[in-house]
Amino acid sequence: MKTSSLYRLTYIYLALPLFLFFLTWLRPEIAVLIGLLYGVAFYFSYPQYSDEKFIYSKKILWLLFAIAFIWCFCGGIGYFYYQSFDYHFRNAVFRDLINFDWPVFYDRANTPLVYYMAFWLVAAQLGKILLFLGFNFDIVFYVSNILLLIYAILGTVLIFCHIIKATGANSKKEIIIAVLGLVFFSGMDIIGYKFFIVEAQPFKYHLDWWATFIQYSSHTTSMFWVFNQFIPTALIILLFYNERNIKNFGFLIAMSLFFAPYPTAGIGVFMVAYAIKMLISAENKKDFILDQIFSVTNIIGVFWILPVVVLYFITNSEGMNGYYYVFNFTTPLRLLLFYTLEFLLYIVLIYPKCKKELLYWVIVVCLFLIPFMRVDNQNNFCMRASIPVIILLTILVIKSMLYEKNKIIKYLLITVFLIGSVTPMVEFYRGFYYVSKAKRINLVTDEIETLNKQIVIMPLFLWDANHQFTAKNYGRDIFWQWLAKETKGLNK
Repeated sequence: MKTSSLYRLTYIYLALPLFLFFLTWLRPEIAVLIGLLYGVAFYFSYPQYSDEKFIYSKKILWLLFAIAFIWCFCGGIGYFYYQSFDYHFRNAVFRDLINFDWPVFYDRANTPLVYYMAFWLVAAQLGKILLFLGFNFDIVFYVSNILLLIYAILGTVLIFCHIIKATGANSKKEIIIAVLGLVFFSGMDIIGYKFFIVEAQPFKYHLDWWATFIQYSSHTTSMFWVFNQFIPTALIILLFYNERNIKNFGFLIAMSLFFAPYPTAGIGVFMVAYAIKMLISAENKKDFILDQIFSVTNIIGVFWILPVVVLYFITNSEGMNGYYYVFNFTTPLRLLLFYTLEFLLYIVLIYPKCKKELLYWVIVVCLFLIPFMRVDNQNNFCMRASIPVIILLTILVIKSMLYEKNKIIKYLLITVFLIGSVTPMVEFYRGFYYVSKAKRINLVTDEIETLNKQIVIMPLFLWDANHQFTAKNYGRDIFWQWLAKETKGLNK
């Protein structure tokens, strides 16, 4: 695996869903224009250089595929194994993308689908082809889930390659530590869960909610609950960390927003901070601005691609429906406890090694401030915008565990890591527990089936979740009236 090959594969992987969206959801004349601009941006962002290998062994690559398969499979991707609660909606969205014409319109609810469904588009498009060829829908859905699992595994292997590159792991031992370090990284939720929990948890064998709505999910928690956001977010923030190519930031942000809106906020902070740093240090600031900031890729990404994605998402009925004061749902003492258990010990221990790195200080500021940015009832912003921040923190922690010369700091860091690893272990255990109890493996979570209903009742909580996926005022929305192509039921 060469560095340039890794970057190229990552760009292809990330770019394909949005390209499909433009071609299949927009009016033909607009699709051609945006598609051509998208192709130009992709061409200029595509790495044109050659360099040396950083993974030398095919056995290592096969090992990465094996770990990726286990992680994705145990997360429920593929419809073969136990699935977490959120799959009620994931399966419904995926099924509807296969079964309905694009853009998806729900006649029973009189609304189009508005959701961050990018991760499903490639597998769903292949499923639609099989459906067009006359295959039974049950078979198509089964095969499409296999394709989705393959797509997820490929993305996860790319994540592993990036983490190896980012941490500088060379030997087989270091590579295994780097990869498993990512899988099992977490804050020390077990301590908060055991000693400080104040509310009954809605889900068994799930530790992340110990501090109620302020939550920094472990990477395995994100994989098992929101894989559609975690995999592309991890790829984009790792590509940013490894490539550091300011010319491509606008293009990456546009793709990131389409995959995962809230994590994009976290990614954007790092890109802006890094660009400002490089601008300040540039000898010729005018040339830097013209060449790096106003590159062809950034101009197309920010002024053409990004607006289309924004116009699509702002039609969502829920969106950012209000700002909530953080102490409405926690206390200053509990917030301090949350900081301590989730990241402060890591931050303090890696300080001597990382104190001169800009990204270290951006990580610190973000992790302190994110809990205050509550913009919806469920506080998804805190849980999801923190994903890229925690990934960068993971890189710094793994590098310190691998290369820290002070043995006291190194062993303390390993101790904190091992305590934190209980959280992802419990995520794995939950599936194993329920599969063992039921004595069957495919414990899928699929009660909703389709979002084509006037009321979509959320299982367990029993409230209407329809607003999370709809555009109730689509008749006045620019995207649906002027950009989206004609589809059955959609009034223009």
